[in-house]
Amino acid sequence: MSRITVQSLGKSYGGEPVFTDVAFEVVPGQRLALTGPNGCGKSTLLKVLAGEIQADEGQVTLSKGAQIGYVAQEMVGDLLEEQLLPWVLSALPSWNEFWDEWEEAVADGDNARITKLSHRQAEFEELYGYNPDHKARTILTGLGFSEEELFKKLGELSGGWRERAKLGRVLLQGADILLLDEPTNHLDLEAVEWLEDYLLNFRGTLAFVVHDRIFLNRVGTHVVFLGAGKVVYRKGTYDEFLVWDAESAEQRQREAAKLSARIEDEYKYINKFRAKARKAAQAQSKLKKVVKLEEELKQIRYAQANSHRGKSLTFRLPEPKRGDKMPMSAVDLEFHYDGGESVWPKLNFQIFRGKKVALVAPNGAGKSTLLKLVTGELDPSGGHVQIGGGTEVGYFSQHQHETLNLDNSVIGEIRRLSDPKLTEEQVMSVLGLFLLGESFFTRNVGGLSGGEKSRLLLACLFLARANFLILDEPTNHLDIETREGLVRALQNYEGTLLFVAHDRYLLNNVAKDVWALDETGMTEYLGGFAEYQAKRKQEEACKIDPTACVVEASKEKRKLTKDEKRRKAEDRNRMYRVLKPLKKEYEKLEAELEKLLDEQAVLEKQMNDPATYENPSEALRLNSEYTDVSRWVENLMERMGEVEAKIEVATAEAEGD
Repeated sequence: MSRITVQSLGKSYGGEPVFTDVAFEVVPGQRLALTGPNGCGKSTLLKVLAGEIQADEGQVTLSKGAQIGYVAQEMVGDLLEEQLLPWVLSALPSWNEFWDEWEEAVADGDNARITKLSHRQAEFEELYGYNPDHKARTILTGLGFSEEELFKKLGELSGGWRERAKLGRVLLQGADILLLDEPTNHLDLEAVEWLEDYLLNFRGTLAFVVHDRIFLNRVGTHVVFLGAGKVVYRKGTYDEFLVWDAESAEQRQREAAKLSARIEDEYKYINKFRAKARKAAQAQSKLKKVVKLEEELKQIRYAQANSHRGKSLTFRLPEPKRGDKMPMSAVDLEFHYDGGESVWPKLNFQIFRGKKVALVAPNGAGKSTLLKLVTGELDPSGGHVQIGGGTEVGYFSQHQHETLNLDNSVIGEIRRLSDPKLTEEQVMSVLGLFLLGESFFTRNVGGLSGGEKSRLLLACLFLARANFLILDEPTNHLDIETREGLVRALQNYEGTLLFVAHDRYLLNNVAKDVWALDETGMTEYLGGFAEYQAKRKQEEACKIDPTACVVEASKEKRKLTKDEKRRKAEDRNRMYRVLKPLKKEYEKLEAELEKLLDEQAVLEKQMNDPATYENPSEALRLNSEYTDVSRWVENLMERMGEVEAKIEVATAEAEGD
């Protein structure tokens, strides 16, 4: 049993507690999500669990013989000369050495040794599978590496891909306990979803830190929340934890109101009878009682002040000035690195005012490159990008942290990057909006966390008042509360937005259109991220069972030229003009039919009444009316059938174009 038991754990830095009195237990099959605002000690707690650092108090107990998988190794020196796949496989015991021993035992006829080696083989296969090489390739492919990259030197990989390599090595080890700190940070959408599925099938014990809400809810079975006074351990998903926390907050509010009212009543009695000899002792007794009630109220209010939701980033981007109808367009756009082919075929696209477009693609497909071409950070190898004359661009890059002056103070840096005409009050107010209040003003930028640096850059973007925002992975390093605040701000943003992200919560809630980029060019999904995901799932299903997709593929319409699209639109408008009066006529006939059927039902009821036939003339009149109504019903139904046929023909023509 790979069990983790944590008792009364505490850790401080410079006399400041990072966390105190942490206690929980995790067993195989449980997947523990460590959550809380940035700076609450999640990563520090993982390091303590991994044995990387020591706690100041309390203890961590692991099951005897438990193997821990934790991404910690720095890639430096000779390690960078190693090839990716061999380095990942080096995490496992050497199969070559095992088979050398086996052959030697067989040659010697040493049955006892052969039996012992057979047991070791069974253990190896239980831990690492029958074919470690195949398993390693599967993991690395799932994390996004191509077959050609498996034998690249580690030094040839970028920082993000090295992090993937380190993660792949840890996953291959077959550890009983996995400790993962922000494993999704360098992964694209496909790799994130692959990792989710991998961890859902992991049979050991898992503790992880992520700020991806969808990942949290899919993978986590339990939550530990830090950074809110007392540490909370709850069974359930993150969303279930939030529901519980909201209900607890409401309960605390009711308790506080009830206690406040009770204390007020007790004080009224005390003040009224304190001076009267007969009641003084009773008043004094009540005073002692009130002191206890006030202490209870103080504890409830402390819990209210330290909600399990961190401080929320709440702001609204300033209304930008009205820009061009087409802020940006690209014509025959190409880009290639020295000596290489273009990253994609010639691209032609436009983005219109007010559109919110997400650019999606696997890592390495050129998303960030395209954004740099749009912003002018890179020059095209062919074609051009046109930015409208009235368009003011605001750009946020995942690598912009590198442009910050780390020796500058926070307030000095935002002044350097913003309009010098801004007043001190305006600058301070905006920093406060991004949770960088007075205590941050004089801090060095170099002392900020990754999330705090991101918020500083977002604050600068806020002050730019741009009408065309270009964002490259804006939620990296941000905690959940800050991410959700940014999502709300972008939902309400009145300008134009083009962004790259692998945060599915952001993509789902902000992108109205999705542009998918690959080596064949760009495909637009006007139904947003949901349509894009559905298409991806369909393609994945086709890879598993190609025959099931042959019929669907044959039904897919080819891409249309601009002239064909225009003609299709004209045809749709023409058919709409034909269909509209037909549908209106059908609805009118349908309403008349309902009235006649009601009238027919009334006449039938009267004709079925024996008393009707006591008056022969009345019976004849009813019979004549019923005949007329029935004939008119038949006539209406024939007319409705004719109109319905015309509607079907018109609709079929419209769909067939």
